[in-house]
Amino acid sequence: YFAHLGWDKLEYRSLDFERVVQKNVTYFQPAFVVNHPSSDVNFTRIVEYKHLFNQTSPHTVYFVERSKDSGEPYYPVPNPKNKALFAKYKEMSNNEKNVSFVGRLANYKYFNMDETILNALELFDKDTEEVLKPSIK
Repeated sequence: YFAHLGWDKLEYRSLDFERVVQKNVTYFQPAFVVNHPSSDVNFTRIVEYKHLFNQTSPHTVYFVERSKDSGEPYYPVPNPKNKALFAKYKEMSNNEKNVSFVGRLANYKYFNMDETILNALELFDKDTEEVLKPSIK
């Protein structure tokens, strides 16, 4: 939105998804999502959707997620440089009339889905406060 200013872009981590089909295996892992927060493996988590939908099949499909530097912005990189740059962007966004910035990208922080929805609802309440305020006669 502020590209015309010529400022650096905020850094984000992205994800790569590898689809794996495994034959003759009821389940690959014990749960829907298993996180792997270790430098011993080259992936961050594995998601096996079969658990979620309680499917019955002699085979399974799961997705291996790997973090990467480029691609769709998923996770902010909150180092001091990016925090300072975000503060500049935030100041500019606060001065924009009739424009609302919402969600992960607008707040430069990771939100779970429930937090994303709450953020949008709170912004809606703030943005419509004057419009929806009962008029005093």
